[in-house]
Amino acid sequence: MKFPYFKTPRVDPRKKWVARPIIPVVLSGPKKNIPIYALIDSGADKCLFNAEVGTEIGIDLERGEKEYFSGIEAGRVVTYLHKIHLQISGIDKMIEVEAGFTAAQGVVAILGQEGFFDNFRIKFEKDHNTIEITPVKD
Repeated sequence: MKFPYFKTPRVDPRKKWVARPIIPVVLSGPKKNIPIYALIDSGADKCLFNAEVGTEIGIDLERGEKEYFSGIEAGRVVTYLHKIHLQISGIDKMIEVEAGFTAAQGVVAILGQEGFFDNFRIKFEKDHNTIEITPVKD
């Protein structure tokens, strides 16, 4: 399935908007499923989400395994790991991923290597501002 790059404004309103590989997904936790837009980040080791997202889907964040991530907000960021289910809007395959949840303000929703790239073939076509995503066969 192909998705267009998502255009987002820059901090300086005089500069043109930036096109990013952001796609719609549904996160499923113990209490709730929520739709959210997530950045596909080939440089991220794992999927990361803001703590508010985890709380909304019913996760008791601090009961997860604590792990530190670097490269975010110029330092070491505390995350709590939890298994959740994730589905890309428009694709039937639902996957289970171990994702980190953090209170770091620079993180909203990031789809990383472990879990996400393991389950989908991702083809970035920046010259066409599209991303093609195909489920990997089990």
